[in-house]
Amino acid sequence: MKPVNEKERPALLRCLLSLVTAYAVTVALVMLFALLLCYTDIDEVWIGRGAKIITVFSVALAGALCAKSGKRGGWLVGGVSGVLYMVILYAIGYLAFGGVELGSEALIKLGYGALAGIIGGIIGINMKS
Repeated sequence: MKPVNEKERPALLRCLLSLVTAYAVTVALVMLFALLLCYTDIDEVWIGRGAKIITVFSVALAGALCAKSGKRGGWLVGGVSGVLYMVILYAIGYLAFGGVELGSEALIKLGYGALAGIIGGIIGINMKS
């Protein structure tokens, strides 16, 4: 069986794989951040900030990876992947904790996810392999 070139995969599959990759990076970064918090004297204020930084980085990564092999519309592809990342994140939170609050704060976070995805998509469309 010959290996499949990334550009031969359907766009939806490429985006789903980019989301899986972004979540794998998120898990790894959260584990490293937890170890850092556990074994250093970092103030508790950084827990929320670190989680936001990791999430924004991962959303931008998902947007960049999804838009990387496209020819145009990187901002749109990145924005959609950012929104999908955040929706999946809320779905995981709902399943893990039995509920999430969907208010104005959730919409703001969804907007931040879209913006980070747009930025990642713009970067990804300009990366040539």
